[in-house]
Amino acid sequence: MKKTVSALLCLVAMATFGLASCEKDNDTDNSTDTTTKDLVVGTWQVDNMTLNGEQMTPENMLIIMNDNGTGLINDNGETENNDFRWTVEGKTLTITPHPYNHTYTYTLDNLTETECTFSGDNVPLADIPGAVVVHMVRVR
Repeated sequence: MKKTVSALLCLVAMATFGLASCEKDNDTDNSTDTTTKDLVVGTWQVDNMTLNGEQMTPENMLIIMNDNGTGLINDNGETENNDFRWTVEGKTLTITPHPYNHTYTYTLDNLTETECTFSGDNVPLADIPGAVVVHMVRVR
């Protein structure tokens, strides 16, 4: 259960990266603006995560955000069924984890080239309700 929660929190963290959008791209079929997309795309390591104020920081969790709106959570080497889709509009990050039948939204609290903090009301993948806050640092 703890591993699943960690994986879900990582997804949330990835989603948060997408929330940093400052201005919307004029592309008709893409809700992710170029500036935010450039900041979000990459590999991030979750270095702090809380659920309802309780520490839930996973060891060695990486969130990989691809520029095509897909992503993958690597939870200490485990990647099976940890894929997701993501979009960002304004400060709202939307994550749809595998098997793509639930959607979760998060608020981007901070996004720079080197770090990201996001928050929400649910742990993705585990479908565990609660106040989630995730901080990540860019690895690549």
